[in-house]
Amino acid sequence: MPKVVQPYYSIQYDGTNGAHIAGTWCTGITLVSDTGTVLTYVMYDGNRSMNLGEWMVVWGPDSNDPMIFTQAEYESRYYELPET
Repeated sequence: MPKVVQPYYSIQYDGTNGAHIAGTWCTGITLVSDTGTVLTYVMYDGNRSMNLGEWMVVWGPDSNDPMIFTQAEYESRYYELPET
């Protein structure tokens, strides 16, 4: 029996890529501020934030409901596939 998975996409906030994450990489959210340690963005239900080193995971680039994970949470939930 085949095993299939839905593709998810992820990016880690490194303190310099906030503008790229909010609005370019994930077009469903809008950048509010980027302090270099905290990225704040707005979604349909208000402001959200992610901390330096955390991961954003989405179903696709137009996602308006990204999930945020710490490094440990990310590593325990996901297995990265090589880029093609």
